Amino acid sequence: MRFDRKRLIVLLAALLALFFALPACAVTPEDYDKNLPQMLEEDHLYAESAVLMDAISGRVLFTKNPRARMYPASTTKIMTLMLALESGITLDTPVVIPQQAAKIPRDSTLVPVFPGDQMTFGDLLYGFMLASGNDAANAIATLVAGSLDAFVERMNQKAATLGCRDTHFVNAHGYHDADHFTTAMDLARITQAALENDTFRQISSCPRYTMTIRRDGEIITPTRANSNVLLMEDSRYYYPECIGVKTGTHSMAGNCFVGAAERDGVRLVSVVLKCPLSNQKWTDTIRLFDYGYTRYKGISLEQLFTASSDKIATVKISNASADDPEDGNMSMKIAQISDPDYTRMISLDSDTAMDEAVADFVTRTTMTITHGMVAPVSEGEIMGRLRYVAQSGEEITALLIASRDVKAQPPVFDPLTYFPFLKRLQDPLVRALIVVLACLVLLLIIAGTVRRVSKQRRRAKIYQVRRREELHAERAYNRRQREAARARKEAVRRERREKWERRFDDAYSFDDPDDEDDDDLFD
Repeated sequence: MRFDRKRLIVLLAALLALFFALPACAVTPEDYDKNLPQMLEEDHLYAESAVLMDAISGRVLFTKNPRARMYPASTTKIMTLMLALESGITLDTPVVIPQQAAKIPRDSTLVPVFPGDQMTFGDLLYGFMLASGNDAANAIATLVAGSLDAFVERMNQKAATLGCRDTHFVNAHGYHDADHFTTAMDLARITQAALENDTFRQISSCPRYTMTIRRDGEIITPTRANSNVLLMEDSRYYYPECIGVKTGTHSMAGNCFVGAAERDGVRLVSVVLKCPLSNQKWTDTIRLFDYGYTRYKGISLEQLFTASSDKIATVKISNASADDPEDGNMSMKIAQISDPDYTRMISLDSDTAMDEAVADFVTRTTMTITHGMVAPVSEGEIMGRLRYVAQSGEEITALLIASRDVKAQPPVFDPLTYFPFLKRLQDPLVRALIVVLACLVLLLIIAGTVRRVSKQRRRAKIYQVRRREELHAERAYNRRQREAARARKEAVRRERREKWERRFDDAYSFDDPDDEDDDDLFD
């Protein structure tokens, strides 16, 4: 009985240990649920080391052994291409393949190019990146730095500049060497910097490219396909948002891939190192991309426009009624969006992501107002057009419409209503003609006024002369009248005096008696 109890205790302990250990070992890559990409765990990936990074902000979204030293294989060529593009050699520069192109291990991947081949530097870079040619890597290193050692020194200096503390390169192509190593985190940083170059993105995202090579007097045009199947539309692993970047494989490094994807302004960089099987690097990358985009929220163009209302979407309507609740201010809306499915992704982990998205939207938006902005305005009335250029370069248009009714002030007398011909006054030519005619009329008025004033002055002078003559005549007449009156008065006085004098003489004179007439005085 004691033995059975002991065995029972041991059995229970074993069951308990198995129960608690089960969750730790239960998750495998096969347990991944593609319908729940946000539930990604480290053990859902086949890769021994992995990193997912937001290439714009540098924020790390997912890691699995991110700082473990790993062999990068041909993902090394990301650094090589970045330095080649920074060298200043233009893509159309003719180059001759140097002898160092042949100094590679026998089992190296090839473009192929041979010493003495002539081509443009751009063709060399495309062939190098798409075909992952180690021969082209040595040729590029020599053309850029003068020697392989000098180029490798530049690679390590650039890595240190980017903050890659666990990276050391010994060649330009990634062929295995015990001292040639990096980490998933460092590779993500290197790729983040490389993607800032437009030409790098163009080359790394090219599915196929036809080179033009002059070799031994002949011109050959080989076509090389990109080893990145995420770019191939006919591949089961095709990922529409993928924009590169580079595969890498050898026995010590396993299957590696550094990828990049861009959607609605969000650019992701993924790194998966040392996957056991080739197809597993594609599976892991897709899982990382899908997980990464679950960390962002899609904002529609209409939502962005509404959020920017106080910056660009609010307009002032003139002639608004005095009792308008918003004093004529009106927020417009958008309609008939050319791409109604467009969304701008913003991070769910950032408190300022929405403000940053709105500020970026404002800088990318142009509005053309076609409405006169004069009340009355009816809800839904077309006010103008909006043009928005997304981060991808896509141009999206929409109509600007009124969000509400805006009543006008009471009507006042409008001459244009009764005299519609006055509308022609808005024509600049008509206005110019009216100005010319007005000037002519003004000149005629001035000339008439001058003539009239001159005539009036002449008349005034004549009148003054005649008036002076009349005054002289009148004065002479008056003088004669006065003189005549004085003469008459003088004659009357003289006559009276003479009369009185005669009477006096008659009254006091003593004539002779013989004068018969004297008796009459006493009768």
